Amino acid sequence: MDMEVTGAFIYFTIPIFGGIPVTQTTISSLIVTALLCWACVYLGKNLKKRPDGKQVLVEKGVMMLHNMVVETMGAHNAHWMPFIGTIFLSSICGSFIGLTGFLRSTTADLSTVLVWAVMVSVIIWYNNIKNNGFVGWLKGFTQPIVVMTPMNIVSEIAQPVSMAFRHFGNVAGGGVITTIIYTALSLVSVAVLNLITASGWLVSAVLLAVGTGLIFLWKKNGKKIALVFGIISAVLGLFGLLQAMGVLAGVPILAYGIPAVLSCYFDLFSGFVQAYVFSLLTMVYIAGSLPGPEEAQQA
Repeated sequence: MDMEVTGAFIYFTIPIFGGIPVTQTTISSLIVTALLCWACVYLGKNLKKRPDGKQVLVEKGVMMLHNMVVETMGAHNAHWMPFIGTIFLSSICGSFIGLTGFLRSTTADLSTVLVWAVMVSVIIWYNNIKNNGFVGWLKGFTQPIVVMTPMNIVSEIAQPVSMAFRHFGNVAGGGVITTIIYTALSLVSVAVLNLITASGWLVSAVLLAVGTGLIFLWKKNGKKIALVFGIISAVLGLFGLLQAMGVLAGVPILAYGIPAVLSCYFDLFSGFVQAYVFSLLTMVYIAGSLPGPEEAQQA
């Protein structure tokens, strides 16, 4: 697992500016950045008027991103497409890189997503100051009444914090849950196999024979319950025999499979969803600070 409850491991510290720690997240972020840069160069070269399969997929993806930005932010903000695409790809690739087993997900580190969220807030403040002036921006904190000023300030601070913790909490929480389940299944695996092999190989042989009989019964009458219990009994009997022979001693058999399925949900599905949600919130917030020509005139 790439997730550690204690945080990212520090490989070494660069002795400048009081010491800059190089962590697992730093290495993963550099690798994700390098891979994205390479992909952009590779997929963007040798473009043809009559595109081949690779170019068709790339153009389809670019058009989907363009349409999403235009529909969410308006046509006048279409130039933000590269920025939104960079955040989305950095998020989803940063989550997926944890599937390697030896690299840590960049989004499982709060500092990564917090920097993204603060960067989005700075862009929003810059746009508001550019459009309304510094004094006009400050007046926005006193609307509609002066009493609301503290609430408006808290809202400005809460926006990047909520964005960061939403993304980080889902990714990091998924890793913690998967790790806990893996540890629990490892303990159960050791306890069950030790119980089966406590009387030698006899119990294991009986379980294997019963499981094989249930599988044959399933083939004869087609009852799925016989197949389920047959597989469970046969697997436990087989693993019990292997452990009694010393082949699988100490191997957490039951911990294989289920954590991998959970990882597919937390790392793949949830990682994609969180990347989309973060990008969508970024588009909504930035679009709010850059209204269209008609909305600007009405304001």
